[in-house]
Amino acid sequence: MLPTISHPKVFKRKKIPCVFTDYYFQSRYNPYLSEAQKQFCQSILDFKDGKHDGIRFLVAGIERLKPQPGTIVMFMPCSTQRKYWRRFKTMVDYVHDEYPELVCGISYVRYTGDRESLHLQKDRGNATLEKNYFFKEDLAGKEVLVVDDILTTGNSLQDFRKEVEADGGKVVGAIFAAETFKMPNAFWCYLEALGWSEDDAGKYESKPEDTVVDYPYQRRKWGVYDEEPEDIDWMPDRTIIHGNSMINLWYGKRKGKNVVVKKEILPLDPESDEPCSDNLSEFDLRI
Repeated sequence: MLPTISHPKVFKRKKIPCVFTDYYFQSRYNPYLSEAQKQFCQSILDFKDGKHDGIRFLVAGIERLKPQPGTIVMFMPCSTQRKYWRRFKTMVDYVHDEYPELVCGISYVRYTGDRESLHLQKDRGNATLEKNYFFKEDLAGKEVLVVDDILTTGNSLQDFRKEVEADGGKVVGAIFAAETFKMPNAFWCYLEALGWSEDDAGKYESKPEDTVVDYPYQRRKWGVYDEEPEDIDWMPDRTIIHGNSMINLWYGKRKGKNVVVKKEILPLDPESDEPCSDNLSEFDLRI
């Protein structure tokens, strides 16, 4: 079974305190999910379609982030105004009734038209969304708490933060219903394997379903170095297992293109005398 969490934990994304309720798993993970995880993922889809109110994750997020009185609760703009109101309409009344010290900012957003949904775009991690809204209220000197459905790349949050800051406001937190689950990369799997011993056998007994599982990998933006990485920046952009070797690659920008700027070759078996091989084809090294 893939990991789940029982209580939202605060973390920072580009210095913005964020919180999400649980992981959203893409359909390819369905064979490995518990029934509870499947139900949660369906509730996220229902929330996006306006069939679920999302009050649970809103309340959990507010209780964890503890916004100051006067903070404006703003909702992430959708591709159309109709989706925007359908998705967040129940939260509006709840904020008014249960958190009178906060300001509900759903009406602060004025739509100028429709745009294509992010999930329909290819290479969504690098997609640039056309702005289809503006703020009709002055945000100068005001703190903003953002509410959204799913955290995947974080690009939408950063774009919204820039718009808020351009209007004089400050994003002090973000609440998400879920974060898209990402598998740990091969590098961390290799480190875990190296650290395994018979003495560790008793440490990995099955845990209750509500146990918090923290995977030891860093959240970071890949492949955006402007120069060769320093030695201290040891986290590779890509790890390839090839023959008896583990090859770590770092990418950087050269004349506008992503190229390999550093390569490290390590033996899979440190005690082996067999030489490492790095005769990878151009296809293997292509980003």
